[in-house]
Amino acid sequence: MAIPDQGFALESVVLIVPGVSRSEPVDVEVQGNRITAIRPSSSDVVSGYVLPGLADAHMHGPLLPFPGENALYAFLYLYHGVTATRMAAGDHAIRDAIAGGMYPGPHIISCGPFVDGDPPRWRNSLVVSTEADARQAVKTIAAQGYDCVKVYDELTPEASQHVYEAALIEGLPVIGHVPRRHDATQAWIDDQQHLLGLPPLVAGATKGDPVRAMLRLDQVDSARQSQLARSMTASGTALTPTLITLQRKIALQDTTGLQRSPAARMLPRYYRKQLWHGKEGLVSSRLFSAADHDQFRVAYPYAEESIVALYKAGVELHSGTDSPAEFIVPGAGLLEELQLLQNAGLDAETVLNISTVASARYLLGDSHGTLEQGAPANFVVYSQDPTVDLTHLASRLAVVQDGRLYSRQQLELQLQRYQAWFGRPLYRAASEAIVGLGLWLINVCLLYTSDAADDRRGVGGG
Repeated sequence: MAIPDQGFALESVVLIVPGVSRSEPVDVEVQGNRITAIRPSSSDVVSGYVLPGLADAHMHGPLLPFPGENALYAFLYLYHGVTATRMAAGDHAIRDAIAGGMYPGPHIISCGPFVDGDPPRWRNSLVVSTEADARQAVKTIAAQGYDCVKVYDELTPEASQHVYEAALIEGLPVIGHVPRRHDATQAWIDDQQHLLGLPPLVAGATKGDPVRAMLRLDQVDSARQSQLARSMTASGTALTPTLITLQRKIALQDTTGLQRSPAARMLPRYYRKQLWHGKEGLVSSRLFSAADHDQFRVAYPYAEESIVALYKAGVELHSGTDSPAEFIVPGAGLLEELQLLQNAGLDAETVLNISTVASARYLLGDSHGTLEQGAPANFVVYSQDPTVDLTHLASRLAVVQDGRLYSRQQLELQLQRYQAWFGRPLYRAASEAIVGLGLWLINVCLLYTSDAADDRRGVGGG
């Protein structure tokens, strides 16, 4: 997609920083990558509502390195009004390509490889057992130009503390799963990811239990919520709940609706037909029993209640998705996540504040998530006010990233180009043949791996 020049003007728009401020109709001027002027409008007729861009604080890159998919992922975030993201694990290729002007996309910060215990859950992890390991792992992450440290399931409490202290020296925030040997109230993590740490710690938890911890969310009562709130507010720990990942554990019992969704069709066909296939793909519908899925359904209301209780107690929430896990499409998944947070009991303006203000500032700094003279020009123009109804997030007129305005018409035309390119018979045949072979090999290996059951439980939740 062609990258527009910086600079433009908007007339008679209402500037809304959710939960913070709302203007009368104003005219806005952007030069370079900044808002340079805001003046009262001469017209009372509102031409649009401007909100800071949305932020996805937990995403990943494409599942496979096929041509064009990095650019597609970056585009889909912009298309849906997402102007800031955090790659919770993965390289910084997309971040650097966007910064270098190769293709448009959101601001991305990247955490690099997992930091895990021995043995690690994923082969490309940096393994930490000792203080020296921790110092070396964090130095490696910093030297390679990453923006944060992502800790994972198998770290011991001692190793976690060493990693946190080493990251503090390097000035890098620590995000990640609450490791299975930890209680969330004592985890060395600045921003806890998913809902894995909400249930109380189970003594003797074995490999594979972290993802299954969500089955025990019905154990999170008011006393546990108060305990979590006290510890997290005292330490300044944030939570990125990715409620959509738990919702998918329920929805995957019947993928018919997910297969037919317009969002799923924005990605190449092999995602919905192969990688997310209910019986052969990398999805939890084949990894958990019917009783497990029923328990996820039981646990879900407890998750909703806990998220709202923690927020009301002062815990900072961030909006994230774990895209592209299990039918979670870049950009589209975040709009779903926001709706799920509202369904849990938070009002629309609060949900938008979590994403456009709290998450954006946490990722990119206090100058972001605002609309004032001198602020970075990263915002979305809507025809209807999303603070009134979150469905109005679909009324995007334009997305502004780094002072460059992408009109809805430009974005729709580009989406059509991508769909045509990835829908070509040759691309489909080649990509689906490769994916099919890869899934066959994975399934054969799982059948003959001694700890296959544990490994299968770990699919998803990155």
